[in-house]
Amino acid sequence: MQRTAMTAGAIVAALATGAVLAVSGGAQTPGGQTIRLIERSGADKFVDVPPRADSDSDAGAGDQFLFRSSLFNSANQRAGKLQVVCTFTKGGQKPSGVCEGVFALGGGDLLFSARLSRSSTVNGAITGGTGVYAGARGTFSSVDLPGEDGGDPSIDTITLLP
Repeated sequence: MQRTAMTAGAIVAALATGAVLAVSGGAQTPGGQTIRLIERSGADKFVDVPPRADSDSDAGAGDQFLFRSSLFNSANQRAGKLQVVCTFTKGGQKPSGVCEGVFALGGGDLLFSARLSRSSTVNGAITGGTGVYAGARGTFSSVDLPGEDGGDPSIDTITLLP
């Protein structure tokens, strides 16, 4: 479905950003931490709510894109899972919306929020966490590798603040 492919790339980028938070080699910054991860897509689903789209390339306000993927560290070891829900607030050929997600990691969860984007680079906010990430806050950036369709894999960098 063309609509799914269009939104998958945008959402993968937005959602992938969270993947960075997982585990894996982090370089320390004064009072904070930077974490880098690789996200590889898994399952996704587009939910078209009434009124239905006129064509496969249009998303409408209220439509959602659900996505989950696997997270890996730089040694290619599984680091966790990413689960994301993106809701379109504006439909049409230039849709916009908000994505929220959870990075389920060995030591706890990281929560994030990002603006739905069709760019190959997505920036967002770390809004909280549980377990070893309790009270986490910071930012993230997710970059699709050149030549890769749909953002698989993506390189994510997260900066957790002190």
